[in-house]
Amino acid sequence: MNFKKYIVLPAFLISSFTVFAQQNLGLKSSPNFRELGGIEVQDGEIVKDHLIYRSGSFAHLPEEDKAKLEETKIQTIIDFRSDFEIENEPDDIPASLNASWIHTPIGSLDPKAMNKFMKVMTSEDFSNEMVDALMIDANKGFVESIQDFKPLFDNLLNTNQAVLFHCSAGKDRTGFASSLILYSLGADWETIMADYLRSNEAVGKTDKSKLEMYGIPKERADYLMGVKPEYLQAAWDAVESKYGSVDVMLEKELGIGKKEKKALRKKYLIKK
Repeated sequence: MNFKKYIVLPAFLISSFTVFAQQNLGLKSSPNFRELGGIEVQDGEIVKDHLIYRSGSFAHLPEEDKAKLEETKIQTIIDFRSDFEIENEPDDIPASLNASWIHTPIGSLDPKAMNKFMKVMTSEDFSNEMVDALMIDANKGFVESIQDFKPLFDNLLNTNQAVLFHCSAGKDRTGFASSLILYSLGADWETIMADYLRSNEAVGKTDKSKLEMYGIPKERADYLMGVKPEYLQAAWDAVESKYGSVDVMLEKELGIGKKEKKALRKKYLIKK
């Protein structure tokens, strides 16, 4: 599979690839909480249900949402967020899950990075193009912290438990991680991008008021909470630029070579 050159398809065409049975968990307080189960990846095979979940933050869950989360029987939660994010929105994990929590922050929200981010989001000259540039840079930055994704892949390889990986919005760090998982399972670019863009379905359901704790004006939140093909494209281009190919990076940094891909596919795929 050659991913050296990617085709960025228009949104209306991408939407035609979202007919697979990928399930959203339906949490009102965490609308981007969904699983990879049901996604068709190769040769009539689909990702098994109820094994790999992705989401944004899920703090202060109402009882209805807690009940839905308990039904997943998730046993491992991998949190990509910084200490600052976690302090403001700690995961509301039902005790009945008895889930292990693994903290593997992707990169860092140091003062310099936060100042740059806030300068854009509060600028009097704010524009959507400024946000696009910011998000493209952020996605490129994931590649500089690529080993921070290793605990996720170690867990997928070495356990037989349902796993959840997440960040704050469930779209950028989580979206990139999901793209690498789907690629490792044999998905093509259109399928990977369709999963990535599904985060846009959650934008209208997301509580924007929580962004106030970061000082982000509400009227700018909708655009910030969305994703574009160019964002994920930037991360993958950065991988190719640094490593030569996604496959080389996966093996060198995350320990996912041919043998491991075969094991992942055996564990997580099933015939339709």
